[in-house]
Amino acid sequence: MDNRVLPHLLRTLRRAVGHPATRIGITVAAFAIFLHSVNLGTAMAEFGHLGGGWALLAMALAGLSVLASVVEWGALLRGAGRRVGWHYVGSWYMKGLFINQIFPAGVGSDAVRAVQVGRVVGHGPVIASLVGSRMAGTLGMAVWGLSGAVVISTVFHTTDVVGFAIFAGAMLLAWGLALVAEHLFARLRGVDPKGHTWRTHRVTEHFATFLRSLGRYRGAPLALAVSILAGGIGWGLNLLSMEAFSRALGYNISWGVFAVSLPVALVVTFIPISANGIGIREGVLVFLLAQFHVPVPIAVAMALFVDFQLLPFAAVGGVVHLADTTVKHAYQRMFRVGTLEGHLRVAHAVLHWLVAPEVLWEISRG
Repeated sequence: MDNRVLPHLLRTLRRAVGHPATRIGITVAAFAIFLHSVNLGTAMAEFGHLGGGWALLAMALAGLSVLASVVEWGALLRGAGRRVGWHYVGSWYMKGLFINQIFPAGVGSDAVRAVQVGRVVGHGPVIASLVGSRMAGTLGMAVWGLSGAVVISTVFHTTDVVGFAIFAGAMLLAWGLALVAEHLFARLRGVDPKGHTWRTHRVTEHFATFLRSLGRYRGAPLALAVSILAGGIGWGLNLLSMEAFSRALGYNISWGVFAVSLPVALVVTFIPISANGIGIREGVLVFLLAQFHVPVPIAVAMALFVDFQLLPFAAVGGVVHLADTTVKHAYQRMFRVGTLEGHLRVAHAVLHWLVAPEVLWEISRG
């Protein structure tokens, strides 16, 4: 009887934890605890004394980090499937940032890009590019974390060095496995991958397409190298942005501190107990920064900066989405009546340059 009850309880608990209402409740509770544990008014007062030059530098570095992320994903997307313009890649990345602000779920942007961009390049290649870009960024984060652990004297002594060394090694191993996964899967099935005879039903067919797209990177070493390099540069720029913003607050926090602290705080976004780790992530980051003797008000201000530093770029994504919608409406109007009138004529002229040619192709095809 006990052998039956325990699995049932575990399944019930898993369903309860994964329920959206549970996640929302945990998010609200975590954020309430975070607000109760810190003096938010004092932290917000820190923003009233920002050094303008350092703050602008922080946002400029954040913008370059976003640009590096576009290259990180775009290099793999162009290397795995049909050639698409950088305009199209950039517009969908920015729209992804906008989507993540509206729907605070870590994979919301990836899901939308997989569906929409997959209509142009194929769903196997786009999913492979998204997974690969995540891995490239995570590898960059691991390498920078290891570097930060080595160059600073931390309260964790050698534990963080060993931890990030294992982390970096695990990511390198993951990349190696990803590139040969198609052949490994075929061997498990007991057939030759060149014959495609292991695509026996719908599930393995979709999985085969994904693995084949990952394996294609073996023949595109330049795309792979550019993506990994962009991932490392992007994460480094993000760390420098954090250091610049700490200087804007009047307190110098080394990039190495953020290199060690941020990955740990971001891990909670992958734990499916809250909406994108909101509330929990901030509390963990404040706690970790406090271990490096950062004053709590400054630590809270930095945690809020992590939350809001991408908002201006997400707003750009919203404008691009508005441009796509407006131009689509304008084209539908032209198809019906053959001309544009009034505000549509002005909107079409102003916003048309934001819309990638691939979007216009989708509109004409629809």
